[in-house]
Amino acid sequence: MPTNPSTTPTLVRFYDPTIQAPDPSGRTVSSILALPDTDLEHHHDYIQLLFPLPEPSPYHPTAPVIDRATFAAFRSRPDLRSQLLHSLTRMLHFYGLDLPARPRRPPAPDDDDDDDDDPRPEIVRGANFARASRNWVRRFDHNHLRITRIVRSLRVLGLEGHAAALFRALGAVYDGGRAGIGAKSMMFWTRAAERPLHLAPEDERDEGRGKDFLYEYEASRRAGANGDGDGGDGAREGKGLGGEGAGEKDGAA
Repeated sequence: MPTNPSTTPTLVRFYDPTIQAPDPSGRTVSSILALPDTDLEHHHDYIQLLFPLPEPSPYHPTAPVIDRATFAAFRSRPDLRSQLLHSLTRMLHFYGLDLPARPRRPPAPDDDDDDDDDPRPEIVRGANFARASRNWVRRFDHNHLRITRIVRSLRVLGLEGHAAALFRALGAVYDGGRAGIGAKSMMFWTRAAERPLHLAPEDERDEGRGKDFLYEYEASRRAGANGDGDGGDGAREGKGLGGEGAGEKDGAA
């Protein structure tokens, strides 16, 4: 798909499989995903590229954010969402989780789910869970912030079924607090998974923070559900459209 580098959003060029534009450090999405677990644990400036948010990161303030054009591109392009799914699969393995392959189902004519395959994917504990979980299954850990970011990013960029699957898996690991993960982390994961898209997990008031395109998207979905407008393909294609915040700190990574 031809693109104009001068107008194509940074995140789209980064995730476009035919471009794979590097980040400011010269890393492509493929090179980041090829990093060993030790590097993924100790480097902190890649997660904002793999799982961007509409909100700036206080930890990496120059990282690109999801704007209207990026949102519309991911919602309309399966190739971008497929690449995002590769990022999710890699990070799931880092956390000791797994997304088992399941047969694809043909889409129903009236299917308005934004995921590309199974509308209810399942994420389970992987063979490496006992080892990998030592990095994050504890009361305070920076990975809790990353996980909040991942859940919210998946929802905003169109992999809503996978965000829900991750949240279910997190709830199973949390196990009512018996695993040692703090209630505050679970609260932020819940906010990331269940709040309206225009509200970040760390927002205490419904101010919207200027994300009008998310308000508009949600309004189109509600209108479609009520039979008042195009909440299906039009919303999914971005027509009319123009945190990490868990653990010991509030805010986005």
